[in-house]
Amino acid sequence: MATIIPIRNLLSVLKKRFLVTSSVTLSPPTLYSALLANKLAMRNLLSLMQKRFLSTPIPSAASALSLDSPSSGSSPPPSSSFTVQYLVNSCGLPLKFALKVSRNFHLHENNLQSFQSVFRCFQSHNIPSIRITKLIKRRPQILNYNVEDNLKPKLLLLVQNGIVGHHMFKVFVSNPVILSADLDSQIKPCFQFLKSVLGSDRNVVEAISRSSNLLTCDLKGCLQPNIDFLIKEGVPFDGIAGFLIRDATTVQHKHNSMVNAVDDLKNLGFDPKAPVFLEAVRVRIHMSESIWREKIEVMKSLGWSEEEIFSAFKRDPNFLKSPMEKIRVATDFFVNTLNLGRQIFSEDPEFFTLKTDKSCRMRYDAFQTFGVGEADRRGCED
Repeated sequence: MATIIPIRNLLSVLKKRFLVTSSVTLSPPTLYSALLANKLAMRNLLSLMQKRFLSTPIPSAASALSLDSPSSGSSPPPSSSFTVQYLVNSCGLPLKFALKVSRNFHLHENNLQSFQSVFRCFQSHNIPSIRITKLIKRRPQILNYNVEDNLKPKLLLLVQNGIVGHHMFKVFVSNPVILSADLDSQIKPCFQFLKSVLGSDRNVVEAISRSSNLLTCDLKGCLQPNIDFLIKEGVPFDGIAGFLIRDATTVQHKHNSMVNAVDDLKNLGFDPKAPVFLEAVRVRIHMSESIWREKIEVMKSLGWSEEEIFSAFKRDPNFLKSPMEKIRVATDFFVNTLNLGRQIFSEDPEFFTLKTDKSCRMRYDAFQTFGVGEADRRGCED
């Protein structure tokens, strides 16, 4: 026979569990209305009541209160209540986030020891609880990962390669896919290849810290073929290694994109051995053909010839990264307002990277206000 509890005790539990607000009175109709307003809270309540207060199941309670419409589907599994409680109380995650996650992700109470083992595993590698919480928020599924077969071997491999403490946390939180990637077929081969290119463990740590997806990238389809191709084209090996550390994303592009970018640059007269070549590759490979052509046409409309455009590009490839509107504004200011010739851009394309409106134009207006001569005199006196 079910044990009946006073409504006062029930209401107290509801408030502690944040299933109703503290403003709810003891009146049964008011309590009924509050529960009816929050369907998810009521489902969690049913599970809680069954565990804490009743000795028999209460299968008809939800239907009695008509909490679900005919089209709403089945109720959440019983584990959803425990999932929310564990994520909030044990992991320190916000209630709103826990409720959202529990719709598609579930923890089972009989695996409690396994969840605690995950915490201890990360703590044993000097990752504090607050960072473990951040990692769980990034990927709650890690609570269900097997510690002995999955987590420990991966953490050990990172430690053996010099990735410890803060670096380890940074790698996981930026790319939690590592924790589900296969150790032998994915992570180890990536480490081995990076060492063959970068040489020292220190360089490998720096590269992975900057771009943790190096451990989960398409090694055989993109990264390795691209580096082999750059070497074949005559790009110095040391330059490739440094570029891999600074900008691994570029080297992980699809191989045909890398080939097309290099071919385009060679057709423009770039020398693969020149230090600026890889910077030009980075700009070109991140820009679609349509955007590339559009920028060239915009500059032509401003009076530039293709020879002038590509001459500037060879000096400083980054100037073509500038948005088209910024190119228009810079050209208008320096050519039309300051009466500088376009050749100044060819000689020093960095003008395009300046903050024309927020910096250059404000200074120009100040000079006009105080007088260029006076401004120059004060500058000399300073």
